Amino acid sequence: MKKVLSAFFVIMFAITFAACNGTTTAAPTTGDPNATTAAPTTADNYLNPTTLRVQLIPSRDAAVLNAQRAPLQDLLMAELDMDVVVTVATDYNGLIEAMKSEQVHVGLLATASYVLAHEEGAANVILKSLRYDVDDNGNLLTDSPLVDGYKSQLVVAADSGITSIADLEGKTIAIASFTSTSGFVWPANLLADNGLDPMTDVTWLNTGGHDSAILAVYNGQADAAFTFKDARTLVQDELTDVYEKVIFVANTESIPNDTISVIPRLHPDLVAKIKAAFIAIAATEEGRAIIRAIYNHEGYAEAVDSDYNIVRTYLERQEDWDF
Repeated sequence: MKKVLSAFFVIMFAITFAACNGTTTAAPTTGDPNATTAAPTTADNYLNPTTLRVQLIPSRDAAVLNAQRAPLQDLLMAELDMDVVVTVATDYNGLIEAMKSEQVHVGLLATASYVLAHEEGAANVILKSLRYDVDDNGNLLTDSPLVDGYKSQLVVAADSGITSIADLEGKTIAIASFTSTSGFVWPANLLADNGLDPMTDVTWLNTGGHDSAILAVYNGQADAAFTFKDARTLVQDELTDVYEKVIFVANTESIPNDTISVIPRLHPDLVAKIKAAFIAIAATEEGRAIIRAIYNHEGYAEAVDSDYNIVRTYLERQEDWDF
């Protein structure tokens, strides 16, 4: 029996690289020669909305995201000189579907979610986030340059006896989402690389957020968690002993950072303004404080679709898994 604690898992893999659904991937606005292309968008077909709709993925507690939604909205309106509405998606796939139907124009998509959205013709990446790297104790390396990649970490309950990937056999692992790159895609591949069957050798607990995955370990609901490094910072203000009770074990390989992506039909002039707006916001103390509070972003750099080919490699590998 497959040990999956959420029906959402099945949905995620049902849409992975859904070439069979008849969706055509639109030409990217990034100019990336390696991206999937279709008939180019004509000038008459570009979308130039009067109100820009931006949506955040629920990768952490919704209350936290909602608290920063309005400040980000205000900054974007000031930079773009147009009406902007920022909302929080109900789940990762909800944002993909909203962009696919053009109800949302800009999505702050996680890495794997971006790849899935691009394959469905719903999104083109324009920016990737930059963050401080962290050491194995969760300390920010603020004296080092910002990085455009990150690692997923395995953390476990201090009394679990887990000291290696092999020790995860038969254990319950908390994750943020089955479409989360750091929460599931890279970890599942890491298990496979270490001789564990991701389908049968562990039980996955879908908690809905990286902070919730940490809490599941802290509260004894899960033996271990895979999160971005270091998601323990999300709860350390409330749980001052989290670093004693939830301990680091191992890293995955580096993962490309999450994205700011736009729908393919958005007018190139507006896309350029959106790109400049996010970069400008991150360059100010006020703006940086807001994007840091939302996703621990410290800045943005231009991105192209081929930056995410490694994600496609991992997702293609998972097609052999019978979920």
